[in-house]
Amino acid sequence: MISTTTTTTTIGARVSSARTRRGIVGRARAPTRARVAIARAKKETKNGFFSADLKGDLESVDGGDVVDALRRGDGEAIAGAVGLIANVVVSFSLWVLFNTGCGLPPGPGGAVGLAEGLSYLVVAGIVLGATVKKFKTGSGLPAGPGGVLGGAEGISFLVALVGVAVGANQIFHFGFIPDAVPTEGGQCFGK
Repeated sequence: MISTTTTTTTIGARVSSARTRRGIVGRARAPTRARVAIARAKKETKNGFFSADLKGDLESVDGGDVVDALRRGDGEAIAGAVGLIANVVVSFSLWVLFNTGCGLPPGPGGAVGLAEGLSYLVVAGIVLGATVKKFKTGSGLPAGPGGVLGGAEGISFLVALVGVAVGANQIFHFGFIPDAVPTEGGQCFGK
């Protein structure tokens, strides 16, 4: 004679036990939520709009590929290298702006100001280009040789986000955004 009883434990697992001549034989079943979660985890996940595979991205980065591509004149490698350099200039400019209320000084013949302005345009161009491509195709800019263009894209988004925060800080603490070009009677580097 076999009788079956079902009980629920404190953690929510249902335990079915059967009474036989040899004693009680129990078999625990996982709660439905856990079984569903395990089934979902086994499925291959698709990348969403804002998802990234950091481990895979870092494994794909190879400095040797970047150098070889730059020597060949590969457009993606050049764009990525220019983007990375522009991100360094913009990051330094944002740091100076955050601490002083003014960007980088024009420098001799306006060379430093020119480099700063062009760097802002490069970073904005990368962010805009990647965003448009993301909306059209579902993926951002290509990684490029050794991942240099993808790296420039990721850092550009981060620098743009920091730029928004520094701009808000600038308005809150200093009450103005500096002019892009020094003007007569301007707040920063006026002529």
